[in-house]
Amino acid sequence: MTRRIVGVFVAIVLAVAGTAAVFAYLVSARNSVAEGQEAVHVRVAKERIPAGTSGASIRDRELTEDIVMPKSALPADVMQDISIDFDKLVLTSDLQPRQLLLKGLFGQATKLSGGIAIPEKKLAISGKFEAEREVGGFVRPGSTIAVFSTCKLADKAFKQKYDTDRWQTTIVLPRMEVLAVGAYGEDGQTSVQTAEQRAQLDAQGKVTLIVTIAASQEEATKFVHVTDLGCKLTLALLTDSSVVQVGGAIDNGSPLR
Repeated sequence: MTRRIVGVFVAIVLAVAGTAAVFAYLVSARNSVAEGQEAVHVRVAKERIPAGTSGASIRDRELTEDIVMPKSALPADVMQDISIDFDKLVLTSDLQPRQLLLKGLFGQATKLSGGIAIPEKKLAISGKFEAEREVGGFVRPGSTIAVFSTCKLADKAFKQKYDTDRWQTTIVLPRMEVLAVGAYGEDGQTSVQTAEQRAQLDAQGKVTLIVTIAASQEEATKFVHVTDLGCKLTLALLTDSSVVQVGGAIDNGSPLR
C-alpha cells in the first residue's frame, strides 16, 4: 500500500513538473516572437468609405477605428490618427472595410471635380471593368495604364466564309493617368455589401471596378466611342520604362499579322 501511495505521489509530481515545463516553454516562445516588435496604433475603416469623402468627415463621423499592429508589418504612410491637415483632402478611391487608412489615399478636392483632383486642362471619365480586365485589381489611383479595345468589324464576307464575326484588337489610349478606382457589384449595385457577399459575387464573376482616368477631349471621345460600340476594353499597367505604341492591330482573320 505504501509503495502504491509513493508511486501515485511521484506521478503527480512528474505531471506538475511537466505542465510547468510546457508553460515555461510557451511563455518563452511568445516572448521571443514579440521581442523586437514595436506595437503601433493605426486606423482601419469600420465600413466601406466611398471615394470623395473628406478627412474631416471620416473623423467626425467616426468611420474608422483604432487597432494595434506590429510596426514592421505596416507601410510607411499608415495613419495613426486623422489630423486637421487632412480635413479638406478627400479619398481618391473607395476604402473597403478593415482596410488601413493611408496618407497616399488622400488627394486634393476641387469644387468642379466632385472630390476628384483633375489635372489642369483634362477631363475625368470613367469606365466599368471586370477584375480580370483591370490587371486583377492592381490598378490604383496614380497608376499609368494603356487601354486596349477589341471591337467587332462589319465584314459580311468574313461572316459568310467562317460563320463567325470578325474582331479586331488595338490600343486606343497608350498612356493614361488613373484618378480613382471604385468597386461595384452587379449593375447599379454599389460596394456596400459585406465581405462575404463580395466574395460570392467575385466567385460568380460579377464584381466590376469603376476606373476613372484623366483624358483630353480627343482621348475621352475615343474612350466613349469604343465603350458605346460595345467593344471589350482591357487595361494594361505601365511603368516609366514601358514602351507602348498606337497601331499594330490584330484580328481573328490574321492574328499573327
